[in-house]
Amino acid sequence: MTAIQLFPDIRLISGAGSSQAAEGETEISICIGGCCEYRTGDGYYYLTAGSCIIRGSGRGCCNVAYSRDYRGITLLTDRHCGSGFDDVFGIREQLAGICETEMHVFRADEKIQQLAEEIYVIGDDPRKSMLRIKTVELLMLIGDRRNRHSDRADTIKLIGEFICKNVSEHYTIAQLSELFKIDPTTLKLLFRQNYGCPIYTYTKSRKMFRAAELLRDTEMKVIDIAEEVGYCNASKFSGAFRDVMGTAPKNYQMEHKNMIRPKDHDIS
Repeated sequence: MTAIQLFPDIRLISGAGSSQAAEGETEISICIGGCCEYRTGDGYYYLTAGSCIIRGSGRGCCNVAYSRDYRGITLLTDRHCGSGFDDVFGIREQLAGICETEMHVFRADEKIQQLAEEIYVIGDDPRKSMLRIKTVELLMLIGDRRNRHSDRADTIKLIGEFICKNVSEHYTIAQLSELFKIDPTTLKLLFRQNYGCPIYTYTKSRKMFRAAELLRDTEMKVIDIAEEVGYCNASKFSGAFRDVMGTAPKNYQMEHKNMIRPKDHDIS
């Protein structure tokens, strides 16, 4: 993890470090690879490659967990973000709007993803000028993107909560569509808009992060944990776990059994 003070009120963190946000700060995180779970008071959110999350200063308690292969960047801004910029940048209003956002996950477009990759790659460069330029451009793009909310966000949120409460079950798009009285095509589109990833990816991520908790915190066998999260086939479970967490269940279990859990992380 690398942390750089780019501007008086903006810090850049490359790697797994979004949980370092202090009270009163707004977090903007973009995932480049791997997966990240945010556990908040109102549910679970996942960052997968190409998605972005904004957490406002009034977000409340949030536990953050990372897959082993997570790569991403985080910008931490204080509530007065923008005060240190000259008018020539023209982004004070954009930053003020971003800092007012409570919780928003969305799919980053190609340009945002490209800038995030470039910032991540040059994050270790001691020269800040290029990082500052790219960061300003990134914030401008995110400011334009953040207001694209769904008019059925409440329904989509209920579907997300339902998936998390029924982690041992498998539900198809058709079944969820019928349960919540929403067209399947609309469901897929709005879910991705509101959670930043497809329903399948969200469901799989919740199952695997839950499995990781059980592998770390209990004495359950891997096959029993697989069944607990809805997998009857141990091989398929291992493959799914590796896809999300970046390592095999057995390896994860061995690595974490004797580790002391950090207070603000569920999974290291």
